[in-house]
Amino acid sequence: MEYAPDLIADLAQQVTRVFKMAVERRLASSQTPITIANVETGLRELLREVGAQTLGLFLSSGAGTPVAELPCACGGVLHYQRQREATVTSVFGRITYERAYYAGCQCGKGRAPVDDQYGLEPGAVTAGWAALLGLGGIELSFGESRDWLKAFLLFAVSENTIRSETQALGAVQDEREDALCLQSQDLAYLQARLRETTPLPARLYGSLDAAKVRIEPRPKAGKEPAPTEAWRDMKVGCWYEAEPVPPARRSTRQRAKVEREQTVFRAKNMCYYCDIKEADEFGKLMWGTGCAVKADVVPELVFVCDGAVWIWNLIKLHYPHAMQIVDWYHAADRLKRVALAAFPALSDRT
Repeated sequence: MEYAPDLIADLAQQVTRVFKMAVERRLASSQTPITIANVETGLRELLREVGAQTLGLFLSSGAGTPVAELPCACGGVLHYQRQREATVTSVFGRITYERAYYAGCQCGKGRAPVDDQYGLEPGAVTAGWAALLGLGGIELSFGESRDWLKAFLLFAVSENTIRSETQALGAVQDEREDALCLQSQDLAYLQARLRETTPLPARLYGSLDAAKVRIEPRPKAGKEPAPTEAWRDMKVGCWYEAEPVPPARRSTRQRAKVEREQTVFRAKNMCYYCDIKEADEFGKLMWGTGCAVKADVVPELVFVCDGAVWIWNLIKLHYPHAMQIVDWYHAADRLKRVALAAFPALSDRT
């Protein structure tokens, strides 16, 4: 969204006046000096309160003049009841708004057009807040996410809320990936893509790897203690393209590589997928996501991976015509081992 600079300047002047009054009251009631950290936190608190009220007012004003009747999803008719209050939790905290509410259909269900328009569910969290909760739940443990989010957004959220939203986000991703896998087995769909005129990248890259993740079962209320934790392989894949790194953005290592007359690239348009599955099952996801990015029809497909046997078996099975490259770290490590074994004396290796 874009905003007129003069309106932003006027709003900033108003916020400054309100904030200065709060600072002056604080100085009058306390001998403790105010630091820049106090100023920053206080201003963030003020902007959060303004954001919460603004969002509530915006949603309350979005309905316009209510009509007498609306069609119901069941085919019946809903009748206007009243301006009904609802509460949701957003990135600004808990907000309340009023909107036109319709009911009276024989199916017994009600409807609020503003909720439909913005995808709101009274008592639940907004889409923007759910995305942040999911991001925190993915990157950190749920307990750590709770503390991290509170430090950044200045209001508390429960560990259970982070867990439920993260799991909901995962369920959506599972559904999407299941649909891709099912689609990739449809011969008509695969043939139709060959007739598309959308430009393909000249070269597409793929990478696969695995990492150990801890599975920590939790006992349910009134049940026996959960079994001990276990470690399993999470397999991860990525599809991506590559582009030259502009001179101004090159790191020290990349500049040294250019001096050796080598081109430096960086990944772009990255598309990740992962799951805790055996290799054969993970291969179905590899094929499904690959078809979505047209890895099976690009002019040149290159895989850069380590030397794990399961990786190259999957590539050979699903993308037999792809170029297969062992990544630099593992190739250099293996070369060193071979050199040490073949030439024990340092003088023989130089």
